[in-house]
Amino acid sequence: MASGTTFRYVALDETGRKSRGAIEAHSEHAAYRELIARGKTPVQLEESTRRRRVGSISQAEISTLTRELSVLVKAKIPIATGLVSVAENETNQTLSAMVIDIATGIEAGRKITEAFGDYSHVFGDVYIETLRAAEESGSLAEATEHLAEMLDQNLVMQKQLKRALSYPLIVIGFVLVALSVIVIFVVPKFAVIFEQNGVTLPITTRVVQFIGDGIKAYWYLCIMGVIGGAGAFVMSWRSPNGRRYFERVLLRIPCIGQMLVAMTAARFARVLSIAIGSGLGLTESVAMAGRATGRPIFRDETALMSDRLRGGARLADVMKSSRYLPSFARRMLGAGKDSEELARSSKIIADHYDREADHLSKSVNTLIEPIMTISLAGIVLLVALSVFLPMWQLIKVSSTG
Repeated sequence: MASGTTFRYVALDETGRKSRGAIEAHSEHAAYRELIARGKTPVQLEESTRRRRVGSISQAEISTLTRELSVLVKAKIPIATGLVSVAENETNQTLSAMVIDIATGIEAGRKITEAFGDYSHVFGDVYIETLRAAEESGSLAEATEHLAEMLDQNLVMQKQLKRALSYPLIVIGFVLVALSVIVIFVVPKFAVIFEQNGVTLPITTRVVQFIGDGIKAYWYLCIMGVIGGAGAFVMSWRSPNGRRYFERVLLRIPCIGQMLVAMTAARFARVLSIAIGSGLGLTESVAMAGRATGRPIFRDETALMSDRLRGGARLADVMKSSRYLPSFARRMLGAGKDSEELARSSKIIADHYDREADHLSKSVNTLIEPIMTISLAGIVLLVALSVFLPMWQLIKVSSTG
């Protein structure tokens, strides 16, 4: 889609029917020529005063839009007309403008995949490729329904992870703030009092005092270090090699690695089911499903699997070579004899590992809490000993004196 200024128009088609929409062009004349090329006669054309970027488009909104698209197809309502109605009732201006632009393209004669493909950065390559296969095979209603289910499952998984990690992170944050105050301000003052009274400070107190004095003296370096570390982490996470490294580390962590494998297997199987059910070939479906998981290591593995399938290898043999997928998933997928059976098996596998990922996410939450409690208790004990050990010595000195 051409980038430029957004113009809103009212135009007449060849039959005299009036339509409204939005178009992007570098100038008003360019917008007029584009509308003429689409077979429309503009009767009103003006620059849009509404901002195109007032907010982001969430996955939940994309899922809702996909379900509405599925309903439109099943009800045999013209997609362009239905999408305009959806956009008119949408409160998110960014999403509304996008839907109107898609509807305008479809109304002008573009294929559904082409119109949605202008916003592939919003929907994702898997979404667009699935729509393309469904449009060519005539199974658009089923494909959009499956896509909506897949997006809903992804949202459920994201909520599970946030729920599992939010409580520990909040508790750790508050505890770190409290400990920072104690280490930086409280313990050093106690240490000065103890030294003035001739008390020999134990190693724990000296360590805590050293840390507190260092933070107070070089606080700017500490802040720069935290910001630099966070920036390095983000850059590493965004790089392919960094993502592979973090993925290998996560896979070695008990329970978390199992949950990661279950989520990957569920996402792979669900997209594979949708792709094959929409009429895509097996080789293309395997590669696309691997990309949809977002796991760099598994994506590389599925790319090799796709190459082997393209070279004539059997699906069962290719699945056996996978080191990432669980054995149950490998056996079920390898047993598929035709496209219909493989699509059905893939959906069963996706449902199974969705349930397993849900169970493991709850297990991770119950596992993190005691580990976090023990770790924080150890830190608090260290700080407490740094204060109470010299205090006991001070009491002894006072009683002796």
